[in-house]
Amino acid sequence: MRTAGNVFSIVCLALIVAVVSTSGAKADDVIRIGTYDNRGVAIAYARSQYLPVMDAHAAYDKAEAAGDTARMNEISGEMEALQRQLHRQGFGRVPVDDLLEPVAHRLPDLAADLELDAIVWICDFAGENVEIVDVTMDLVQLYDPSPETLEICGQIGDHEPVDLDDLDHDH
Repeated sequence: MRTAGNVFSIVCLALIVAVVSTSGAKADDVIRIGTYDNRGVAIAYARSQYLPVMDAHAAYDKAEAAGDTARMNEISGEMEALQRQLHRQGFGRVPVDDLLEPVAHRLPDLAADLELDAIVWICDFAGENVEIVDVTMDLVQLYDPSPETLEICGQIGDHEPVDLDDLDHDH
């Protein structure tokens, strides 16, 4: 079964191939595609300044001071949903496009620095003129990670993603 992320990656790759083939590129030109492990991005995001926990705590405290239990419950629900989503993204195979938003403006420079034609989550197939480059740690760097975060993210590839059914039932 194809996930939305897989379909999106395939469409992106097809578009890149179409653009390159219509732009006069020779058949032997190499297309460089950066791919990444979503788990590394999720961990870097969760341990970064971009995680909205501090804002949520402040909003919760404000609601509590005002006696607004409805708002307190709303914020608690939002934080539980965020925690569940980050857990799935950090341990399973789940898209992280929402987590890339804070650093999206830096992706074109990263692609240029690494001489990439595109950065996609997953590449299910690559033709002989396509070079796949793992950019997981390059993306992690965009979150200004601590040395501990770098170490954790550097080891993520040593572990298989957890099946989503297992994540939902065990946690």
